[in-house]
Amino acid sequence: IKSPNKAANYISMSNEQLDKLNKMVEKLLETATLNSDQFNLNKEQVNLSEVLKKCVEKLQFSNPTKTISLNTDADEIIANVDIFHFENALNNVLDNAIKYGGNIISINLKNSLEITIENNGNGIPANQQEKIFDQFYRIPTGNVHNIKGFGIGLYYTRTITEKHGGSIVVSESKKGNHWLWGRTNGFEQ
Repeated sequence: IKSPNKAANYISMSNEQLDKLNKMVEKLLETATLNSDQFNLNKEQVNLSEVLKKCVEKLQFSNPTKTISLNTDADEIIANVDIFHFENALNNVLDNAIKYGGNIISINLKNSLEITIENNGNGIPANQQEKIFDQFYRIPTGNVHNIKGFGIGLYYTRTITEKHGGSIVVSESKKGNHWLWGRTNGFEQ
């Protein structure tokens, strides 16, 4: 209230997030059809460098105690994606990096349309790495993090990535988790 600019910024962000939440609820209802012929992507040419830059700005603003960096091969890396689903899939991974991955998150975008997300968290045990992409799966750690979820975010992310002709993997490294999102055969540039 004492700072109108700050208040306006928060209200704008809140409205944007409410709009996204509304759309996400609609899209979540489509989860049942993700693997059916009824599910279609609305692809368009998108500058991934700009999309990632905006994601990082939002994350840094809402998580000021974290260090979030972005490195790209170019200011303009164009891909043919469904922007709504692509951003949601990307935000799922970034959200997990924020929640579980320590205080340093590094995002790298290459011209080859490969995105890596690294963090300095504790990592995901090797025997859990493939399971985290299963629908409704949550790593059995009890309430250690006090973070609730339903185990559909990474399932959605993997499915959307594959529908774009890409793949996603996670590996434990000395830095914590290392997420790799990229194209395989059909991902279009």
